[in-house]
Amino acid sequence: PKAAPTDVRIRVLNSTAIALTWTRVHLDTIQGQLKEYRAYFWRDSSLLKNLWVSKKRQFVSFPGDRNRGTVSRLFPYSNYKLEMVVTNGRGDGPRSETKEFPTPEGVPSSPRYLRIRQPNLEIINLEWDHPEHPNGIITGYTLRYQPFNGTRTGRTVVEHLSPNQTRFTLQRSDPISRYRFVLRARTQVGEGEALVEESPALLDE
Repeated sequence: PKAAPTDVRIRVLNSTAIALTWTRVHLDTIQGQLKEYRAYFWRDSSLLKNLWVSKKRQFVSFPGDRNRGTVSRLFPYSNYKLEMVVTNGRGDGPRSETKEFPTPEGVPSSPRYLRIRQPNLEIINLEWDHPEHPNGIITGYTLRYQPFNGTRTGRTVVEHLSPNQTRFTLQRSDPISRYRFVLRARTQVGEGEALVEESPALLDE
């Protein structure tokens, strides 16, 4: 093809998807059969400082003679660049002008790990690591825990912890029970994926 799509417009739908519209090329510039419109895009940077990102180019195909489409599976809270082409049986035509757009914050992935240590019957020490994909500015952690003993469960306690906190010490109220811990990171959008761990059963002395 000899011409590129023009008037490429981007509307952000959510933290991981955008809607695209463009002006189609004249069919006499295609020099063959129009196969598809194609959007090339790559993550240029994260909006979080010092977070390394892969700038690998990806593309989404929109088969046929159309003028709109959706790009999804983007990373939240990032700067993206995008170019469009039209293709025929021989390959890509020239690229449109490069468009830049940011994606808004999303919810975080789960914390990388949650380690549980029981130095004695009175306390349980928790330690965790930040999420691999914060997807925004971490505003804190939510820790929910409840004791259980066989089929009996106690009431759930909720702790709201600060964003840089990675440790918590629980004073046990019941040395016989095990505890179930559910830990999530938060951004201003909401709570992310949960990491669930249970305290080990106490060994017989």
